[in-house]
Amino acid sequence: MRRPTPRPSHGTPIASPAAGLSSRKSANAPQSVALVGSGATAIYALKHLIEISSPLTIHIFEREREIGPGMPYRNGVNHPQMLANIGSREIPPVGESLEAFLLNSNAATLAEFGITHAEIGPETFYPRLVLGRYFIAQIAALIAKARGRGHSVEVRSRHTVLDIEPTQLGTRVKWETPHERGTETFDHVILATGHQWRDRTDNSGVQLHSPWPAESLRRFIGCAVGLLGSSLTAIDAAVALASFHGRFEENENQVRWVPHTPDAGFTMVMMSRRGVLPDADWYYPYPLPSLSLFTREAISDLIGRDNFLIQCQSVLAKELEALDPAYAARTRPAQLEGFAQRHFADRLSKNSWEDVRSDLSLAKANRASKVSEPWRVVLLAAHEVYQGLLEHLTPEDRAVFDRELFRVFSDVYASVPHRSIERMIALHEAGVLELVRLGEDYSIAAERQTVRITGASGTITVEHLIDARGQRPTDLTELMFPTLRDAADLDPETLLVSGPHQPAGTITCVAIPVVLKRNPFVQGLENAEALGRRAAQNIADAIAIRSRV
Repeated sequence: MRRPTPRPSHGTPIASPAAGLSSRKSANAPQSVALVGSGATAIYALKHLIEISSPLTIHIFEREREIGPGMPYRNGVNHPQMLANIGSREIPPVGESLEAFLLNSNAATLAEFGITHAEIGPETFYPRLVLGRYFIAQIAALIAKARGRGHSVEVRSRHTVLDIEPTQLGTRVKWETPHERGTETFDHVILATGHQWRDRTDNSGVQLHSPWPAESLRRFIGCAVGLLGSSLTAIDAAVALASFHGRFEENENQVRWVPHTPDAGFTMVMMSRRGVLPDADWYYPYPLPSLSLFTREAISDLIGRDNFLIQCQSVLAKELEALDPAYAARTRPAQLEGFAQRHFADRLSKNSWEDVRSDLSLAKANRASKVSEPWRVVLLAAHEVYQGLLEHLTPEDRAVFDRELFRVFSDVYASVPHRSIERMIALHEAGVLELVRLGEDYSIAAERQTVRITGASGTITVEHLIDARGQRPTDLTELMFPTLRDAADLDPETLLVSGPHQPAGTITCVAIPVVLKRNPFVQGLENAEALGRRAAQNIADAIAIRSRV
């Protein structure tokens, strides 16, 4: 999955604020840091924190027993068959790259995940649990490195943080374990709590089940299941459900799904507004080539002008007209209204499993010959530029952006591994998976012991409905910390949390669901690295200011 290249931090480089600080602080206690969460974002924050030369006391709070994998890559939460849709080359290295980690792994570890040495490479997609194992190893190495540099690191696994309370003396962290409760005060707190998945009730009164943890889906064995959504989350849920009912037989030429029993009564219907699967992973050069017209520098000159979004899109349209005139003629990108509809029109006019197979074959051929359609590369690079412009959009322009541009950009970067598409085709061929279009106006209703969904493709009836539409954006009020929920604000640029009782140190919120509300592109590991860097930068800046007082 291609995610946006993070915007560079505008603060002081992390190593320099604390440079030479050790001698000036030698008589003082080390600054204390609470890392709430231990997944990828927290790991990247730790990576940059330990570059600060002033000694730190770092406490890592994790509610699970094991630190490192986070929800997206944790065993038990994810099924072994689930694939991460980010290539190895796109994962920012922690200590070593994922590729190097696997090449250095023993044969037993590779066999555990069904990987051979020949398959290891920069563009390979691996099971989610492989990335979990990688992050577990990396956080262990970081902790050892931190201690070697004079920092103190304490791991607080099975510690659930109950509240974050800013005070004038610092920030109180309230926590509980299976055996006790406690409160401690820290100079700095980083909130890196990651994804949130909970069952919830639709406005119709129908229960929408969470797709995570994957093991919870076993309760739907032998049922007719509906999946709201048709992108990665829905594919993951479909793979887990299919694995409970049968097995995938996979080789280089074919993927088949074989049920454990022929009459299990198991079916799935994947439903989304457009009723299309994500594109199969397509080849693109990495790093991306620079655009000629739609650049950060050129677009920055437009900030503050009237019709800012229209002017930006006009520049992008000229870039597309120059590099892919056929796509530009088909979609007319300079006309914002209806752009998303025109972008998807060709796929919606086909919308058949035969077209899914055809698109997969084309993606494989293009990857083998290292060919990419120019419009894809342009839009992939352009959304990285747009990411830095969101804060300058008026509320009205932001609504247009979300409706017409974000959907197009997410379609381009959220492609999935070829094997994921092959598995969906195999499930359809086995007669257990259908894909339907709901349209923009659809309804959900309870009907006795079933759920009825009515939309553009008619009425579908299922026994259970899983909300597989991806992570929902939240804000501070929805975090499970009462004090922040009642009185706290988040600066969208620095990600610093402020409130009526400003603490002596800092609170930085890099929880993905919260950041996602302001920046819809913040979901991938490249962004996790950028958020971790930003959190560490806030602490480095605070230490620098403190040292000058």
